[in-house]
Amino acid sequence: MALFGAAACGPIGGVAGDPETNANNEAAGTSAGGSTSAAPVTLPDPPAFKTVGYWPSWAGAPTSVPFDKLNYVDYAFATENPDGSVTLPDPPALMSALIGRAHQAGVRVLLSIGGWNNGNDSGFNAISSSADARTKFATTLGGYVAQYQLDGVDIDWEYPEADVAQGYLAMMQELSATLRPNGKLLTIAGAAFAGGCAGITTDAIQYIDMVNIMAYDGGPGPQNASPFSFAQSSLALWQGKGFANDQLILGVPFYSRPNNVPYSTLVTMDPAAANQDNLGGEYYNGIPTIQQKTAFAMMQGGGMMAWDLSEDTRLTDISLLSAIYTTIHGAP
Repeated sequence: MALFGAAACGPIGGVAGDPETNANNEAAGTSAGGSTSAAPVTLPDPPAFKTVGYWPSWAGAPTSVPFDKLNYVDYAFATENPDGSVTLPDPPALMSALIGRAHQAGVRVLLSIGGWNNGNDSGFNAISSSADARTKFATTLGGYVAQYQLDGVDIDWEYPEADVAQGYLAMMQELSATLRPNGKLLTIAGAAFAGGCAGITTDAIQYIDMVNIMAYDGGPGPQNASPFSFAQSSLALWQGKGFANDQLILGVPFYSRPNNVPYSTLVTMDPAAANQDNLGGEYYNGIPTIQQKTAFAMMQGGGMMAWDLSEDTRLTDISLLSAIYTTIHGAP
């Protein structure tokens, strides 16, 4: 299978210095140099069946994040460097604002590291193969978690193949030892095809709290990017690796293939698009498919994940996140 995933892990970096980012800084209520969020709060225990949403840094200020329908937000993406250092999304003020708003709503925030990055995973390859880099990576992330009052880290390595299994295990073991004694989470974004997760062995399961399964961009052809059958095979893949059902979070796309059109744009073009999976050759998941996948995950998995929240419509009655929420809870 071709290594898709560009939409799953979109462009790295921010747009610091342009007018839109300056406006985002104002919306965040702090300068780009800010480094801490609000005072710590006590968060409620998450439910058994969880809802996770990625919020990309390039989407700007978190004023439209629907925290009331989420349990976790993964902020994407920090960049891993070969020496084990980590570059935060710019400007940090937006992450601080997101954490503050999320915590006020009882929602946990994790920093997601990596992403598709045009298929370049050389940073992770270098870190996992070096004991010094692994230690620096874990120490750096532990420091960021403490500084920004994050609730954990999400490793979005696309993709750890079989030849990195030993280094991957050592990297996750060190991250776990740094984060989890402090009550912090360690999650991963997992490929939905066998070759893309061959480097994640049974020995690594004990160090991973949740797997956000990227069950989209399947192929071949846009009509096969994320059908219900791909959700079934994706969950089965990770169950077959030995992960418990409650560790497995089924990912769904909030965009189309082949042209990465946001769902919000599709339903603006044609409101009927909300209840179908194809609009003019753009294939996506409409409300019925999202509901079907959510019901399936409630039987076979531990939650639902959305890539990405910024692409959903703000019209509650046709929102994909609302469709997930109402399927789980039976109420708007």
